[in-house]
Amino acid sequence: MLGKVGSMHRTFLILLLLVTPIPGLHSQTASVLAVSPDKNFQLLRQQGESSDRGEARKVLSLCNKEGKILYQWTSGLGTTTALWSPDGYYVAINDMPGEKGDLLRIFALDPAAPSVTPLRDPDGKKLRREVETRHGSFLSKVDAVTIRASEWKEGRLWCLLTGTFSPKRQAAVHIPFHHLWVFKLDGKNTPLLQEEWTLTDPREKSYRDSGR
Repeated sequence: MLGKVGSMHRTFLILLLLVTPIPGLHSQTASVLAVSPDKNFQLLRQQGESSDRGEARKVLSLCNKEGKILYQWTSGLGTTTALWSPDGYYVAINDMPGEKGDLLRIFALDPAAPSVTPLRDPDGKKLRREVETRHGSFLSKVDAVTIRASEWKEGRLWCLLTGTFSPKRQAAVHIPFHHLWVFKLDGKNTPLLQEEWTLTDPREKSYRDSGR
């Protein structure tokens, strides 16, 4: 009788191990989106639970090389790309659809710990206010803006800022604008906008809302 009870106990423990999630391990549906050049970090993606409105979402995780989750967030379905800095201490992530046009996340990486520190989260309202402060006037208003990382160059992160503005007396007219924003990163401090370059495209013209 004791032998039978012991056998049942061992079977119960095996079943418990099979159904209990183990921290740091990922489901088979997780896919690797990107791996850092030094192989110390990886970006994983897996399907998330739908939002309250029934919208499909994804779960993104920054992990160490063993797969332990260091930072995780949920966002809507869309393309996600990672730009690892050449020195291995930062990663910029463009995560669509973003937050009201702001696609950019920036993290500081510590391979020795290892650890991940968020330096910048998407904030569409804050981005628009910053653009309006730099370029807005009482004659016009910014009606759309998007930012995404483009490349690391000379130790700085270059980002493409695009959008449209409208003259306040002609709200139906939308005029495109393009800028390059150059961020300097220093440790775990907030990225500093160091330079701005204006891009022009003579073939691109303003447009008017249909029927107005």
